[in-house]
Amino acid sequence: MIHPVRYQSMGCQPYLEGTRSAAGLFVERDAIVRSAITKSVKIAVLAVFLSLIAGLAGCRASRSAGSGPTGVANPAFEGNVPVDAYLDDCQPGAYGGTLVMSLPSNPRSFNPITAIDSTTIWVTQGLIYKALIDYDNSQQQVTAGLAKSWESSPDGLDWTFNLRRGVSWSDGQPFTADDVIFNLGLVLDPRTASPSRILFIQSDGSLPKYEKDGDYTVRFHLLEPNAEFLIAIGSVYLIPKHKWDGVYKPEDFIRALTTSTDPQDMVCLGPYRIVSFTPDERLVLERNPFFWKVDRSNRRLPYMDRVVFEIVPDLNTMALKFSSGEIDALYVVPPEAVESLKQHEKTGDYTVHDLGGSFNTTYMVFNQDTGRGSNGAFRVEPYKLAWFRNTKFRQAISYGIDREAMIRTALDGRGVPLYSFVSPANKLWYTDNTEKYPYDPEKAKQLLGEMGISLREGETIARDEQGHPVQFTIYTNGNRAYRVNMATVIRSNLARIGVDAKVQPIDSGALTDKLNSTREFEAIVLGWQTGSPPDPVVSKNALTPGGDQYYAFPKQIAHFTDWEERLRQLIAANAKEKDLEARQRSFWQAMQVWSQYLPEIDLVASEYFVAAKNRIGNLKPSALPTYTYWNVEELYFTR
Repeated sequence: MIHPVRYQSMGCQPYLEGTRSAAGLFVERDAIVRSAITKSVKIAVLAVFLSLIAGLAGCRASRSAGSGPTGVANPAFEGNVPVDAYLDDCQPGAYGGTLVMSLPSNPRSFNPITAIDSTTIWVTQGLIYKALIDYDNSQQQVTAGLAKSWESSPDGLDWTFNLRRGVSWSDGQPFTADDVIFNLGLVLDPRTASPSRILFIQSDGSLPKYEKDGDYTVRFHLLEPNAEFLIAIGSVYLIPKHKWDGVYKPEDFIRALTTSTDPQDMVCLGPYRIVSFTPDERLVLERNPFFWKVDRSNRRLPYMDRVVFEIVPDLNTMALKFSSGEIDALYVVPPEAVESLKQHEKTGDYTVHDLGGSFNTTYMVFNQDTGRGSNGAFRVEPYKLAWFRNTKFRQAISYGIDREAMIRTALDGRGVPLYSFVSPANKLWYTDNTEKYPYDPEKAKQLLGEMGISLREGETIARDEQGHPVQFTIYTNGNRAYRVNMATVIRSNLARIGVDAKVQPIDSGALTDKLNSTREFEAIVLGWQTGSPPDPVVSKNALTPGGDQYYAFPKQIAHFTDWEERLRQLIAANAKEKDLEARQRSFWQAMQVWSQYLPEIDLVASEYFVAAKNRIGNLKPSALPTYTYWNVEELYFTR
């Protein structure tokens, strides 16, 4: 599946230990010491629990979260196999069973067109809704989706997509080119606020022209070549025109397909459809009886009858539930649980899969938004805004952070320092030719001094030239213990250069609101979940100054600095070039600008582990979303 944005990782929204203890991390000076002790105790306690539970699981190895295969599809398939059904070359499996997994937070909606948080994206894009183009994580290449084929002119300006005939929506209504035209109208209308729109914008600000040619052909004409036009097309997850045409105006469409919408109205083209959603408890899906894929034996997919997601905010609780047999697969294994889970793979009848370096990253961003909130007040105190918008301040903070210590204490040594947007795991797009910020408190103090910030005699907190103490609050999502630990390491490091950073863990939903709506924050530590494919074009919203997810200052429309204009030009050039080497050159130049001026301070990229029960057939774990179930229609129980 193709995800249209590199989205914030808050647990898949875009991690809470006990809220009280997490919140207490910023109360006293010795918090970092207590945090390290508490972390060691938590790991030891977790190891004991996992050992006990694994022992119990070994006594009942046949038990699993979901029921086993029955050989009969229930609910049964309906209608005829489409004339142009997709032939999946997977190993034929058995029908039946319920696959139980977990999500770290509630979906914020079931709207695939406006989704930006990872929980909503993971559920809607690929599992419930489908696009014309798909993506194979194991082969890391674009594949056919609801378009059976496509072609482009030699100059790359004209594209034709041929739709699959005979496909039906989950309510039995036919899928046609009218549905595609309807969805394009929504996505490309700026009032809808779809994150996919930026992928289609051309150099003069215009959008491609498009039209249908009969019921099963859609044509596009572009102003200029778009290196990743297929990715843009694959980012449009389709909803039915017959259900939603005229129901909402584009500016109100964000109110469509909410978590309170009647499941009967959430008609889809994905392998599963929604049965029920109970906030903070679970999401239940069942087979879409009209799904349009078949296996190589011409048997219809998907194999599993149902998919259930338990809402489990804490990663360690997820690991415990997995060990006890309540969950069939973990989309991520928290760093502190890796060794404990690996020790009991045999008795627990599961495998912990080491996927190597993660494409996902952790960063800190300062709020450089010059605007005012709904109450008329500045979103950031003007004197603090002056610090945050000063490149030397951001560079000083980066030099003041000990990334190696962060990896040792928060990731149990499983990670690498990061100085630009892309993880080293992304071999095609990563470059080491960027500015580096090794831990250097003296260099940090020097840069602060150059902008008039210094320690005064007898004080421990530096002041600027106007006498303001250099203090700010770092928000992070409290339901990720390792991320709270990272923020606490930052707090301890910065105290050594006279900067007082308070750590405030909060609910992931509140954090999303601060980033995208109220903009009421000073600094945030958060993570990026990579898009699929892991191409810079997918990240344009986050990389482009003024982009909706350029969190230093999103939706800025004017008054860009010289370096911001240069960054905008380089990201735009990367999207237009057809030649891969030319695209790499423009992107690597962009990363040099990015790492020098630090619109966000990139921190670390961790190693990535997932886990799954051994009885799941056709499992193809991937370091790209959605990790264990990106090929969910192929999964089946072997016993």
